[in-house]
Amino acid sequence: MLTSGKTAVTMSLILATAAAGTAYADEPAKPAAASLSDVLDASGIAATGYADATFSYGNHSAALLPDTSAVNTFALNQVALTISKLPSSGFGVLVNLVDGTEAGTGLYAPSYSYAGNVNSSTKLDVLQAYAQYASGKVTVLMGKFVTLAGAEVAAPTGNTNVSRSLLFWYSEPINHTGVRVVYAATDKASFTFGANNGWNTETSTGSGKTVELGFSLTPSKAFALAGAAYYGDTDVAAGLGKKTLADLVATWTASPSLTVIGNFDWNKQEITNGTSFSWWAAAGYLNYTFSDTWHTSFRLEYLDDQDGAINGTKQKLKEGTLTFGYAPAKHYEFRVEGRYDKSDQAGSTDITQGWLQALYKF
Repeated sequence: MLTSGKTAVTMSLILATAAAGTAYADEPAKPAAASLSDVLDASGIAATGYADATFSYGNHSAALLPDTSAVNTFALNQVALTISKLPSSGFGVLVNLVDGTEAGTGLYAPSYSYAGNVNSSTKLDVLQAYAQYASGKVTVLMGKFVTLAGAEVAAPTGNTNVSRSLLFWYSEPINHTGVRVVYAATDKASFTFGANNGWNTETSTGSGKTVELGFSLTPSKAFALAGAAYYGDTDVAAGLGKKTLADLVATWTASPSLTVIGNFDWNKQEITNGTSFSWWAAAGYLNYTFSDTWHTSFRLEYLDDQDGAINGTKQKLKEGTLTFGYAPAKHYEFRVEGRYDKSDQAGSTDITQGWLQALYKF
């Protein structure tokens, strides 16, 4: 009887456990909590950003770089956030906010500003904010957007060097406010037309507007050619009249590891008193990737300021930059850079600069 009793108890426990397991199995599993990125992806919204910090050292010359406030110092150059919803068809929107010392001057070039505009304070800047409508081969943008000109861009994550080129500083705008129409003729050719309020301004400074024209050609995987032209009012209140820019960028992907880029600019600035001055510049880039984590970029430049547009003195500028980049993880990159600038202006001091940069991007 004792054995029978134990057997009965054991069977009862087995049945109870099985019944409990059946009850648990019948309960629906709790869904995993959705992350913010999951919610954004599901709604078609993209959120990206980066942080850029540097330490710079070296010397400056008033003939080249009038601002000396950001030399031999640490700087939080940019902290940026971009939120966008840009479907391939229909309406979309993009907002790009940037804070930091580069946003404070609005020049987006480290350790540089125009005379009297010290690059030492932070300021929240709207680099881009526009509405978009896409239909078929045509895309229309209305608002504030980055320029078509140049091989380099305002965001440090889009460049291979720490410092910006002479062309970026002296020849090219940062952004424009107006209307832009992009026509994708084929998958290898697109054309752009727009009208805006001028260079780096949200309001019109003259009675007219600035017209932009652009094209982008990719005849093969190895070669790409892009061009842009701007003509129109700049700052009439400051005595400046019409301004003209012709820009050309050629990219040759020689191999998966080696990319060669050439950038040429020609500028002309008219003055309201009837005079004008012009200058031209060229830059070449040699970018080489050693591995998934190591890369280097070598830049050479020449700028012919034949009418003294930069600081009122005729001069020719030369610049060379060598940068090494290390990306130990997907979201991080560290760069070290050496740069040398030289002017043929009598009495000018050559510039030797160095940079340490830390980038975080998401």
